[in-house]
Amino acid sequence: MAKKDIIKKKEKNLEKGEKMRKRNDNIINIYWDSENETPLILDETKDKDKIKKYEYLTTDIRPVFLEEKHLMFCLFPKIKKDIYFKSVWTNKKGRYFINGEKLNESAIQSSKKIENKKEFIKKINNFKRTKEMEKKEKIILENFILLNKERYQFLIFSEEKDKEGYFYGAEPFIRELVKNNKERIVATSFSGGKDSIAVSHLVRKALNNQGILHIFGDTTLELPKTYEFVKKFQENNDKTPFLIERNNENDFFEISKKIGPPSRVKSWCCSIFKTGPMGTTFAEINEKILMFYGIRRSESASRSKYTRVTNSPKIENQKVASPIIDWLDVDVWLYILTEKLDFNPAYRQGFSRVGCWCCPNNSSWSDFLGSIYNPTEYKKWKDFLLEFAKGIGKKDYKDYVEDGKWKARQGGAGLEIAEKIRIEAKECVAEDNSKSYELFREVDKEFFELFKPFGKLNFELGNQKIGEVFILDKNDEIKMKILAKKGSKKVRITTINIMDKYIFSKIEKQLRKFNTCIYCKACNSACPFGAISVVDNSYTIDEKVCTHCLKCIDHFSSGCLIASSLVIKRSKK
Repeated sequence: MAKKDIIKKKEKNLEKGEKMRKRNDNIINIYWDSENETPLILDETKDKDKIKKYEYLTTDIRPVFLEEKHLMFCLFPKIKKDIYFKSVWTNKKGRYFINGEKLNESAIQSSKKIENKKEFIKKINNFKRTKEMEKKEKIILENFILLNKERYQFLIFSEEKDKEGYFYGAEPFIRELVKNNKERIVATSFSGGKDSIAVSHLVRKALNNQGILHIFGDTTLELPKTYEFVKKFQENNDKTPFLIERNNENDFFEISKKIGPPSRVKSWCCSIFKTGPMGTTFAEINEKILMFYGIRRSESASRSKYTRVTNSPKIENQKVASPIIDWLDVDVWLYILTEKLDFNPAYRQGFSRVGCWCCPNNSSWSDFLGSIYNPTEYKKWKDFLLEFAKGIGKKDYKDYVEDGKWKARQGGAGLEIAEKIRIEAKECVAEDNSKSYELFREVDKEFFELFKPFGKLNFELGNQKIGEVFILDKNDEIKMKILAKKGSKKVRITTINIMDKYIFSKIEKQLRKFNTCIYCKACNSACPFGAISVVDNSYTIDEKVCTHCLKCIDHFSSGCLIASSLVIKRSKK
């Protein structure tokens, strides 16, 4: 490549990197120090004199450990055994850099050329580390730590202020925030991933307190290595209180059978298996909480808009804060390696993120690694997807699964339950502001629970023979009338002196919720005050806690997470 083309390419990469990572006026890029065979994390403004000495590499990077180097050796025919002794790193696009030189071959494309998967897996599992390999790996990582010491100092201790008015440095940021929120219980969200490992250590170190509450949201779908690591973390940190939240009443595969697997468009799983159980616990604690977590802006386009400190949109009384919101992947690894923290062994295998093994947001690379290192879970999920694809009438069901098309799935096409989201209203000619509906479920006690957010239910004022129930406002004035006999599927609802022009839209959301409810527990986090309880296949609202704010009704776009997951968007013609 001509020198002119190299300069042009470098400028193009820098421009792209600047757009992606311009936060608080700092543009961070990764350069290569060929003398010390290590990447340098440099600020395009503060380090402009240094930058001239080094070659631009990429926008972000992570270390490649021995296990992943062995995977490379097995995957790429051109790779030789000396790979174990070289400084290898990879960027977010999955491109490897060996001693600063970019490997042109794609790992994903190479993985598709594997002829005998069983033999390949056997070869991977037969890897044995040697003392010489470990010694060289240690030297490579120590060089990285030493030559990025200034970056580490800035990330941890800087008292410069960012655009939001907070300290850049993680430690002063944590201490100041805790000082200004003395009325709150301090806790950290722990997932077993690298970001939560860093935040856990940062918070305990900054506050000099090992007794910080840790909360692990066990989705029941974590990688096997994650469960091993979480158990080990608890054993090694016995002075740290550790709370495990889990939805024990629902099974991921059973729900997936009913409403289809989660997708990138309709990701229902977190609300059911993470946020819901946590919402229940925080409601029971009934204390104000300051939750530190490992969210970072560079993770995704949606997270790039997050603020460093905010009141939780999902859980009332919880303030959430991220000390590492502007860190890159390489920054997180710099901290973990500098502090010699134990970390999830899945990262050594090549995983860049360690979420659920069936997550639709997993990359093709993560799916490939799952098939290698977690074959039992991988097969179970793939078999399920194939059966699901056949069940909804996909003729090319194998391609639908193999090509990851299920990840873009939206709505409930082909699913029996999807019919239940349809709500048809008939205007009542005999009474103003009155509509009739036919439900898919028979009216029972639970039906009336869903009307508690609108006001106080009164069963005595109405004609009980015809199932007449009134809803009263705070002044005991009638605001709504319901005609709904238990055991019937027909209901009529009349509004009285209600100025809200969207009132029937809200009512229909509750009817849709009644039709489609499978007691998934997502609603446990829908009420900001913890009034909703979904337990033992029962949905109840505590009228003593409910403030009639109606936020629970609008929490999900269709009123109910399940219903929202089943809606099919129609293209505009």
